[in-house]
Amino acid sequence: MKSHTVEIGPADHRCRYWAKVVRTGVPLPLPAQCSSAYDIPGSFLKRGEEELLPGDVMLEGEANHHRRTDRGWTYNISVVDLDGNLFHATSGEFGELRKRMKAARMTPELLMGSGDIAAMVRVARAVRDGLLRASVAYAPVAEVQA
Repeated sequence: MKSHTVEIGPADHRCRYWAKVVRTGVPLPLPAQCSSAYDIPGSFLKRGEEELLPGDVMLEGEANHHRRTDRGWTYNISVVDLDGNLFHATSGEFGELRKRMKAARMTPELLMGSGDIAAMVRVARAVRDGLLRASVAYAPVAEVQA
């Protein structure tokens, strides 16, 4: 069984930051029910390192408050797929990943919900369900549809 060590901590120590790990076997809520980190099961993690096993999901959020041109939050998700490969995506990729999930015929209930937190939960469910794989994470949408 493959595992991956991930670093828990902000890219910039001046920013607010949170991280949660949802272990395999722990059900994820529907994306439409997630609007904040408190809607994700599990407790907030301390900074350091964490080991992710197949099916585990790590969700992170970091404030960009000190940057004048890029205010708001940046979100990251890391999921170990069932083959033991690490899948990673950032908030800038969530729109493209949603197109891939729709092309892979994800159920409409899982496609509902707006915002970056809902998008992270949607991506996590898609990787757990085998709709997104680490090996095809960055393939063009046309290839996924074929």
